[in-house]
Amino acid sequence: MPADTQTWGLTAIERRSTTDHVLAELRAAIVAGRIGPNEPLRESALARTLGTGRSAIREAIRQLVQEDLVEYRINRGAFVRVLSVDDADDVYLAREAIEVSAVRHALERDPPRDLEPLRVALERITAAADATPADEPAGTELIAADLNFHREMVRLAASPRLSRAHETLAAEAQMLMHHQPVYSPVKYAADHTTLLDAITRRDPAAPDLVRDHLRLSATLIAGEIARLSEIPELGEAVIR
Repeated sequence: MPADTQTWGLTAIERRSTTDHVLAELRAAIVAGRIGPNEPLRESALARTLGTGRSAIREAIRQLVQEDLVEYRINRGAFVRVLSVDDADDVYLAREAIEVSAVRHALERDPPRDLEPLRVALERITAAADATPADEPAGTELIAADLNFHREMVRLAASPRLSRAHETLAAEAQMLMHHQPVYSPVKYAADHTTLLDAITRRDPAAPDLVRDHLRLSATLIAGEIARLSEIPELGEAVIR
């Protein structure tokens, strides 16, 4: 049978389903902190807000539970997860395993991978850092730029499986990074410049620099989560 007449029993589908739209909207709102920790996700209210049926809301929430962004509580419904110090430690432990391995493998590649995407990612960090007031923590754009840099760094290993594993941590990592304390935007950009410079030089110490960079971030985030948990009015929203 000619190739253009084969259908394998498949039928045409919409480019993007309603559930996918709902999932994308909710995920973006949660990871950016617009829907905060411990907030209830009421199907009826969300259906009205998003102008869709409750079945799409229900399926999107089910997917967010699988992504560890939302949890079900018995007899209470779905709530945005409260990320703890243990969550921060675990996410960054996983990131360290992936990113350090990726950079080590990238340094061993011959010929080396094109570093232009990583340079562009650093430019995005620098621009976002320049727009961040020195007395404010990193905002949504700087956090997104940071994660994109690390995503491009993992891609240097040319391992689709490493990249997929890293991407599964992206949403939780972004949520955690909104708990970063105030950190000099200049230093923020400089830290990533150091990583790019080491990778560009194929410095054998580059994997160790990545490890130290991630451990510093994990320590700062865990410290901020612990600090917030001591504030009485935030006790319901942050748990150690």
